[in-house]
Amino acid sequence: MSLENVSVVVPTARDQIHTTDTIPSEAEVVVRRDDGLNVARNAGVEAASNDWIVIADDDIDFPTETVARTIDRMDDRTLAGLADFPPLRWIIGRLMIFHRDLWRTVGGFDESRHHGGDTDFAIRVEKVGGQVVQLDREAVPHYDEDTGEGMDELEHLEWMAYLTRRHPAKFGPVAGRIVGRKVLKLLRR
Repeated sequence: MSLENVSVVVPTARDQIHTTDTIPSEAEVVVRRDDGLNVARNAGVEAASNDWIVIADDDIDFPTETVARTIDRMDDRTLAGLADFPPLRWIIGRLMIFHRDLWRTVGGFDESRHHGGDTDFAIRVEKVGGQVVQLDREAVPHYDEDTGEGMDELEHLEWMAYLTRRHPAKFGPVAGRIVGRKVLKLLRR
């Protein structure tokens, strides 16, 4: 399994990057330190030499065999990535695989956002007739180093409002389930 026709984009704000030490040498590695996660993702895709793109967090063990097998089964209208956390049915940005043509078709990642770009991207893939394929989230070791950029409750609500405004039919019902769970949790206290 070779990744010689694959570019791995690693957006980061860190000096030490774990992921790059685990990517096979035949894959092109594009590290981007642009201001904003989705800005770095887009800039990395633009800078990449290959059409098959893998976006990888900077704190994972790169799953070479999983990526190679997945690309072998994909076409240029498929987005593959690690399964999102229920009740979301899309993928998380920790690892995403797609063809550059799909990225162009949906217009890249929304650079106005730090969080939610992965979900928004996946929903837009579905809207253009693409397929979203979930991979086992537990199959990719993630060291979850604290960057201080996690979402607090207010940011989480704003993220849901953003996705609901952009994709009311697809995300609205999911947002309702998330809010319902939060309300039940508060009531049980």
